[in-house]
Amino acid sequence: MLFRRGMTSRKTNPKVGVYRPDSPYSEKECEEIIQKLELFLDGQLKGKEKEEVEQLIQQCEYCAEQYQFERKLRTLLSRSWQHISQEAQD
Repeated sequence: MLFRRGMTSRKTNPKVGVYRPDSPYSEKECEEIIQKLELFLDGQLKGKEKEEVEQLIQQCEYCAEQYQFERKLRTLLSRSWQHISQEAQD
């Protein structure tokens, strides 16, 4: 599995906006997870990588929260863009 549990590093870094101290992953792993979530939501992951992300979402509360946040944000942005596009056409 690409991501490992039980990492002991819990330093916070103001440059990393996605890292949470209560995450079971290190800062670097959190960044990798978020990048993979973005690719997953874009439909760009296939096979084993897609299965890994699906497993993370099911097994890790932190990953599930990040997935839900990203998904809702994309939905909101899409709706806003559609509204703006409609207004421009009118």
